[in-house]
Order: sequence, then C-alpha cells, then structure tokens
Amino acid sequence: MAEDVYPIEFDHSIGRAYVKISGEINAAKIGNTFLAIAMNKSWVDGERSVLWQTENAFLPELFEFSDIFKTTQITQVFTKPGKSAFVVEKSSEMQKRVANFYKSIAATTTDRKIEIFFSEKEAIVWLDN
Repeated sequence: MAEDVYPIEFDHSIGRAYVKISGEINAAKIGNTFLAIAMNKSWVDGERSVLWQTENAFLPELFEFSDIFKTTQITQVFTKPGKSAFVVEKSSEMQKRVANFYKSIAATTTDRKIEIFFSEKEAIVWLDN
C-alpha cells in the first residue's frame, strides 16, 4: 500500500500528520492516505490534525470529482474532533476546488474543522490554535 499513498510524516508528540501531495492528484490515493493516517496510533491518540500540502500537485485531464465521494467512507474515521489544513498554490484554481470539495464533504459528514491556506506557516499557526 505504501506506493498507493502520498508521503506522510507524523509528529508523534502531538499526533499530527503532514502529507505532501505532488504530481497528479488521485482521489483513490488520497483515500488510501486517509486510511494510513487513521491507522497511526499516535495520530488517533493525539490531536488528530493533518496538514495537506498540494503546492506541487496538478489535476489530470480526466480527473472526476465524483471519485472523491468514494473516499467518504474512509473519512468517517475523521468524525472525531480535529483539524485539517490544506496548503494550495495561489495560482491554482483546481487545487483550491479540490480542497474546497473535501471541505464541503467534511462539513456534512464529519466533526472536523477544515481550512485552506496559501502558506504553510499560516496553516500551522491555525492548526496550533
């Protein structure tokens, strides 16, 4: 499964996951990444925050937003309180659209707070508060 997930680093002291999405954005890979995070004990026992960095990512020509709904069952793990921050490029409308799509799904299916930022520093400040 490791090749089917985006790179994840964990801060075990607080229970935060850092995900770097680069290259082609793939909904199934995002779902697998959700699952890998949810299986990490320090994350589950910690603050349950995730920093998603998409600065070097792009949508393939055939990307289907409907594929994102396939990850919804996995995101049910994220129903306990926690925060997720997406860092996107200011110039990438598609990155913002994907992040907003996940944000809207989370608003109706989970108890998580999700925000979108253009800077990693601002995202971390928000996650820390």
